[in-house]
Amino acid sequence: MLYVVSIFPIILYLLLVKALDGFSLTGWRPTLLCLGWGVVSCALGFVVTGVCEQDLGVFLPLFEEFIKFAPLLVLIVMRKAAFFAEVLIYGAAIASGFAIPENMLYVASAPEFGIGDALVRGFGTALMHMGCTALCANLALMMMRLMEKWPTAVRAAVSLLCLLPSSLIHYVYTLSLLAPMLQMVLVIVVMLPLFMLIYEIDGRLIHRWLDMCISNDVALFSAIRKGELKTTTAGEYLLKAKEKFAPEVFFDLSLYRGLYLEVS
Repeated sequence: MLYVVSIFPIILYLLLVKALDGFSLTGWRPTLLCLGWGVVSCALGFVVTGVCEQDLGVFLPLFEEFIKFAPLLVLIVMRKAAFFAEVLIYGAAIASGFAIPENMLYVASAPEFGIGDALVRGFGTALMHMGCTALCANLALMMMRLMEKWPTAVRAAVSLLCLLPSSLIHYVYTLSLLAPMLQMVLVIVVMLPLFMLIYEIDGRLIHRWLDMCISNDVALFSAIRKGELKTTTAGEYLLKAKEKFAPEVFFDLSLYRGLYLEVS
């Protein structure tokens, strides 16, 4: 019973984060794959702790945050995740996968745990993991956008600096400086509004991007209909491409582009 209670908040958090995805940016398959990686990450952390057989201090949270963040960094570098809400959901899924076996191990190693202890552990620790991973991933995505013209390897290396704030938060949480109940409340009060803010910012950016795309398409469609391709950037590109194709091919391309724009 305690095992179920300890992982219930984790599943609840993940479903909540997924439900907030108003643009359906993520599917369940990649989300479940991220969940699986989280379980693997927890196992790796457990192995490292067992091999070292000593208190690693801040280095263990740093290692754990790195193995949780690694696949997100790959997705960001490969442009498979381009929105803040995307990396938040994938990060939450990885953190959920990490927290599930971790919470179960804590319950197994603490016979004195009651239902209240398991709930506090579930709500507090799970959200801490989600918040740290999401914070790290969103900071990395922001840095990637700011360093758009830098070499990919350099951008990826610099993005690893985003591990520092999340690792510090993780480490401070493990020190248990506050009573478990107060610590849980503090995490909820900080992390949930952070998630909501990320969704709000991402929604506005997506709306702005869509409006810009629609505006550009309307301008290009109007230019094609009026025969004024030179007045738009896309039109100038089409005119440059004209030299590389036979007249009848370019004519078909122009018709296709016009039909595509009209339908969109």
